[in-house]
Amino acid sequence: MHRAALLLFAALLIAPQSAVAAGKEGLWTITTIWQFGMPIVPPAIAALVRQQKLKPPLNGQPFTHHMCMTKSETDGREALHFNNRDTDCVNRTVNVRGTRMVLESVCHGPLEGVGRAQLVWRGNQHFEGRYEFKGRFRGDANRMSSTFSADWSGSDCRGVRPFIAPTP
Repeated sequence: MHRAALLLFAALLIAPQSAVAAGKEGLWTITTIWQFGMPIVPPAIAALVRQQKLKPPLNGQPFTHHMCMTKSETDGREALHFNNRDTDCVNRTVNVRGTRMVLESVCHGPLEGVGRAQLVWRGNQHFEGRYEFKGRFRGDANRMSSTFSADWSGSDCRGVRPFIAPTP
């Protein structure tokens, strides 16, 4: 999710004003419980985690990480990225209704397939959701899922870099 699920992943903001107004720019603390359909953590996720000086997640165990949400993510100009720079995934907002969002990640590269995140805002400082990915990892069939919850931790991102899309 790789962009969308970390984590996102885990993801996720965008679209109509009611959903966008729920999110705040700044640092978010996300707790994710992953279920990987492979014996190892995907290298892209492990690399992202190591950038934040954390241990890679384990199947079925809570994993806490951070993202820096940008103004363009909170106002709906850009899909939420969960700070994942290391996968070849493109995120888009599929649907927004009130405080509910659906995001999709289409991945091409070592991770090939489609991920879908469903997210619900609870006030302006918390969201929670679920992510499902179906596809292939380095040619082998793969499924991955996660549940996540996130809390706003303040306007200062404390060294966590926001996602900046690469320029073509």
